Amino acid sequence: MNEYQPNFEDPRVKHRIKKAIGFAHGVMSETKPHPWSTRYIDRYFGSQRNDLSKYLRKILLTCVKSSWNKDQGRCKEYVLNKQGFEFLRDQIGLKDNKQIYPIVVDQVAQAHCDELGSGQFQYTDKSQRFWHPLQNYRRTYRTQILQDHGYKFHYDIVCAAPNLIHQYSQQIPLIKNIKNHWQQGPMDLYLFALRRYLKDRTQVRQELAQNADISYDQAKEIITALFCGARISLNPQSDINQILKGDLARIEYLKQDQYLTELRNDIKICWDYIKPMMLKRTRKTSQGSVRCLAVNSRQKWSLYFDLERSVIMSVRTYLEERSVRYFLIHDGFSCDVEIDTDDLRDFVRNQCGFDLEFEFKNTNP
Repeated sequence: MNEYQPNFEDPRVKHRIKKAIGFAHGVMSETKPHPWSTRYIDRYFGSQRNDLSKYLRKILLTCVKSSWNKDQGRCKEYVLNKQGFEFLRDQIGLKDNKQIYPIVVDQVAQAHCDELGSGQFQYTDKSQRFWHPLQNYRRTYRTQILQDHGYKFHYDIVCAAPNLIHQYSQQIPLIKNIKNHWQQGPMDLYLFALRRYLKDRTQVRQELAQNADISYDQAKEIITALFCGARISLNPQSDINQILKGDLARIEYLKQDQYLTELRNDIKICWDYIKPMMLKRTRKTSQGSVRCLAVNSRQKWSLYFDLERSVIMSVRTYLEERSVRYFLIHDGFSCDVEIDTDDLRDFVRNQCGFDLEFEFKNTNP
């Protein structure tokens, strides 16, 4: 049987390819896997029973994790096949990626036009975060689309995870046992490495990037992961191993980097103060006794998302009280008017007890 080949001169085929590459290039990374449901992909590629749809999947997508579980809501994970994308782009007469942008904009407009106009976005509340399909689009596309609809001002929480975990450890209530011995309480130590990161995060990331011969974004991602329990490990499933794509030499370097060693110790101190406040997991041993399990990375991320959510709920209240149109992007937001960040900082501190800076991001081209 001859392998299917599309007729690239057929207008119907061109239309389907444009829709597929607009979606794929709009939301998929060439390096970072993302889970996608078959139903969601079908929306842009067409039914898998169709030969053209099968062909588009084969050319555009690379499945990097084929396991899935319907009951647990776990989907297959994909990255964009860059070569396949460029081949299809050229076949339908598009010269470069700049000509993809109008296709992406058209798809977003069709799906979210009313929301973009009103500012009343329909988020999915999952895993302590607010999710929206527009968050999946590449930053360059998403930023431009938001700006085109008036959301010209973008703000991020400065060092969200490090600040929230550090400040939360300082807020742990003092509790003593019946013998009046300290059982838990606020972290009152001066953590030099951690405070240096909070004060000079850009310099710290640049130094780590230069010393480890990695990108600035990788350095930032590694440090954030450390705050939520990631280990510098040769385990292929570990977060930092995946960030470095299994580069053993760089993983070994990070293990002995002096500043990272000091920072990891400071992070451990914060979590040692926080752990008594966390729900304990237990397991029955083969002898029938019950033992407590160590707090894992998933629990730490979950607690961080709880803290982040309390801040974002305060931010939402602040914006809505002032009739500001906004779009949430996890630890940041875009809006249609400039915000007084000092006023917002005071509001959040009074609402949920965290003293955080909000940094304006200039997204103009």
